[in-house]
Order: sequence, then C-alpha cells, then structure tokens
Amino acid sequence: VHWGIVISIGVLSATGYYIHNPFIVGQLQYPFMMGWIRFVHMAFGMAFMAFFLLRLYLFFAGDRWTRWRAMVPIKGSQWKEMMEVMKFYFFIRPTPVSKVGHNAAAAASYIGIYSLVFVEIVTGLVMYNWLRHTAFLGFLVGWIPGFINIQNLRLIHFFLMFVFIAFGILHVHLCLVVSAAEKRGLLDSIFTGYKIIPVEELDEDDRIAIEATQGKRVRH
Repeated sequence: VHWGIVISIGVLSATGYYIHNPFIVGQLQYPFMMGWIRFVHMAFGMAFMAFFLLRLYLFFAGDRWTRWRAMVPIKGSQWKEMMEVMKFYFFIRPTPVSKVGHNAAAAASYIGIYSLVFVEIVTGLVMYNWLRHTAFLGFLVGWIPGFINIQNLRLIHFFLMFVFIAFGILHVHLCLVVSAAEKRGLLDSIFTGYKIIPVEELDEDDRIAIEATQGKRVRH
C-alpha cells in the first residue's frame, strides 16, 4: 500500500504538472501527447484511489499498529507522547521516542495527509466527471461544482500536489533522522519488512494491548 501510494503520487505529480503546463513541445512529432499524458494520469488516479481504499480497510481490519485507534490521538498519553516526539524533532530531546509501531506525531500526521488525499481524490473525480459525465459519478460528486467553482476545485487539486511533495521530503528526512538515532532499521523496514525491536519492549507493547482489550471487554 505504501509503495503503491508513493509511486502513484510520483506519476500523478509529473503528469498532473504537464497537464497544467504542457512544457514539452513536440506536438508535430507526437500529436496526441496530451491525450497519452491524460490517460496515464487517469489510470494512476484509479490505482491511487484503490490503494487509498485498501488503506481505509486496514484502518479497521489491520493489526493493532495500523488500525485507526493507533493513529487518531484520542488519549492523553498520545498527546503527551506527541509532545516528546516534537521535542526530539526540534533537538530539545536527545533520543527519539521508541515505539513498535508509529509514534503519536507520525500517526497524527498520517491522518492529516490521508484526509488531504481524500480531498485530492474527490476533486479529481469531480474534474473527471466534468469532462466524461456518468450517472454514478454524477450522483457521487456531480453536485459539488454547485458549491465550489470548477476552477477553484482544479486549483485545490493542483495545490495539494505540492503539499504531498513537501510532505514526502519531510517524511523521508524525519525517517532518516529517527532511523540513524534508533539504529533499529526503521528506514530499512520499508524495503525488508523487518524492524529490530528489543524483546522486552515488544513484550511491554503486547501487555498494553492485552490490557486494552480486556478493558473493552469489561466495559461491554
């Protein structure tokens, strides 16, 4: 899912910028250049939407590190942890906050970026429906231009591309910083699928998860 989203954003950004500003002059040699670029953009847009829907599914059906409860800061301890993480990011705290899954600050930022991804998908579907109207898409998003002008929707769609690029740069930078400080293979794990976690820390994470599950059962 992660790599699918990353690759999709890369292709969509390149093709989307070309659609906004056709900087390649080759219409005589390639008279259907814009048509092919638009086709690639739409195809990867559909793939992007599929990966996003799969990630939404994992918010409810994934393991305890990928579910929404681990991402949305609904507990006081998550907010406290977020402050400690920010101290490390701003070089106030010398060591990172060790977590088996995502730390609270990273998790909250993912919720924010996925919310913007949802906006990007909706605005993209509105523009697609504007050109190639279908009854289904018209029912889903056809009413939106009645509230927001189609040009403003296009501007929002284009502007969010730069937000995703900036987030990607910051995301990789912070992963490098945390990975170098922790020495647990954080950045390597996106390629290998494995992180190095001390046994006692994993046991503690298991204990907290079991207590939380038992607490829910008692309340019910």
